[in-house]
Amino acid sequence: MIVEITAEMSINSVLKKTTPGDTIILNDGIYNEKVEIWMDQITIQSKNPGKAIITNKDYYHKIMQDGNECNTFHTYTLYIGGNHITLKGLIIQNEALPSKTYGQAVALHVDGDDFLCENCIISSAQDTLFTGPLPHDLCERYASFYPPEKLKGYPTKQIYKHCTIRGDVDFIFGCATALFEECKIVTIDSNRTTPSFVCAPAHPKVLPYGYLFYKCSLEGNEKTFLARPWRDYGCVAFIDCQLGKHVLPEGYNKWNDTNRDKTARFYEYTQNLNTATRVSWSHQLTVSEANKYVADFKAYLAKKNH
Repeated sequence: MIVEITAEMSINSVLKKTTPGDTIILNDGIYNEKVEIWMDQITIQSKNPGKAIITNKDYYHKIMQDGNECNTFHTYTLYIGGNHITLKGLIIQNEALPSKTYGQAVALHVDGDDFLCENCIISSAQDTLFTGPLPHDLCERYASFYPPEKLKGYPTKQIYKHCTIRGDVDFIFGCATALFEECKIVTIDSNRTTPSFVCAPAHPKVLPYGYLFYKCSLEGNEKTFLARPWRDYGCVAFIDCQLGKHVLPEGYNKWNDTNRDKTARFYEYTQNLNTATRVSWSHQLTVSEANKYVADFKAYLAKKNH
């Protein structure tokens, strides 16, 4: 079934009436709503790409009813809990900018498997896109207060194609095996006194692949590291990407005073890169190694978990 709605309607209300295989088409406008998708096999798309905006403003420093700050993983604008979900042509944003005022502010939080996001703009500042699941240690730590249905910890596979993702600190983070293909990755101006970080992978050691940024363009003005490992074995590869001058020569950061430089799995192939400037613990690939990595990654991604 195809359901077409306007910005005066509630996306959540419509989702309650959907069944697997349904498509929800959003007409032009601003949908100011915190949305959760739990049904499997749902497509949400904009009738006119880039004209439907799903927006909200929750953030880490928001004081909740119990007097505590809001947990990062409660700040999302759009939460994906179902499997086989597709998003097309949407703008998904969290309005809590700048990060130095509001802290973490997730725009899109994806816990579902076999997720596809095409031609979307995902925008916030710190922690823009969370690619679930949560790391195992956080699943244990949050068990007393976080909904159990969001603590399953199952591996997920996610694909982002022709998307624009905007943020400043660790703005792509999590444990999913995720492909970012021909995406625009934009480090926003935030007047930070310290460098920004594009991604913070947290993949467990048993997971063979983490993030792959393939044929992406990385843009911005703020000095930026490509990645830092949020957990010991975080895994990321940048292959055939166009890197802006804002990317720091060393490329990567080990995460404060940790020893994650000894365990992190960071790979790169960039034409004409002066590899001598990169940190010694990143792995610089040859052309043939890079091509094999992409092929193997996509083959692994094609094997369905569910």
